[in-house]
Amino acid sequence: MIGASSDARDFPDMPRHPRFLSAAFALVCVCACLWSSTARAADQPATADWRSLDDAALVQTATRLGSEGLLSRLDAGSSHLTEYELWMRRQERLSEGWNDKPFVHYIKYRHNPRQVYMAWLKGGPKAGQEMIYDETRRKDAMYGHLAGLLNVMSMWTALDGHLARTNSQHSVRDIGLQSVVDILHEQQTRRKQAGVKLDPDLIEVTELGGQRVLAVTWITPPGLPKGYAHKTRLCLDLQQPWVRQIESWDEQGRLQERVWFERIQPARFTTQDFDPANPDYRF
Repeated sequence: MIGASSDARDFPDMPRHPRFLSAAFALVCVCACLWSSTARAADQPATADWRSLDDAALVQTATRLGSEGLLSRLDAGSSHLTEYELWMRRQERLSEGWNDKPFVHYIKYRHNPRQVYMAWLKGGPKAGQEMIYDETRRKDAMYGHLAGLLNVMSMWTALDGHLARTNSQHSVRDIGLQSVVDILHEQQTRRKQAGVKLDPDLIEVTELGGQRVLAVTWITPPGLPKGYAHKTRLCLDLQQPWVRQIESWDEQGRLQERVWFERIQPARFTTQDFDPANPDYRF
């Protein structure tokens, strides 16, 4: 006959103290929670809303996706974001040096055809300056005016001309979120061709403007031409598959660029949004 007393005799060394049972139950609960967190991370699709994941599960999810999976997430986000309004703060190391005070921008962006309206806002350098690029009119030039007393006339200027370079190291065609994804693809292609590590060098959870984000860092291995930058860090939105910030450093550890996309708003534009005759503009 098998009963409770028989079990105790068959396992004479088994502890029967209530504290042991409590500890065992607690251990089971901890293991169940860890398994649940791991399972949730493993079940997350690439474009899922990640806000419900705790920090450990979030890092685990990004690690499992790797560089290719993270790029696929960003590709999915940018492919559905063809027209949008963008509020951003931008710092770059220009010819005159690092701009400590960020440029503050409001942008209207249409990816195809490529059309951009860009304004420099109060609170940042060159406030009042405006620029329009419309490839349906001219692919080789942008139309704009300077700020303040220098706003005596609007003019066409080359995309890679002096005026453009005093504002940014990037072409106005590359102002959108899509260009960030393109930069990452180019870096990954270079790494594949060189046969070096593809996965991120660091994945961590941090905050940006009071918002929880996933920060992913890539560092160019020795011997590989740097391409865009020696070190690149992206801060990724947890709700939407979008980039929230990109930062880059050179080999000496100097910050080369920091662009913070504060607000992204999908939109539907008309031809007037990219027309200098728009009465809301000051061309």
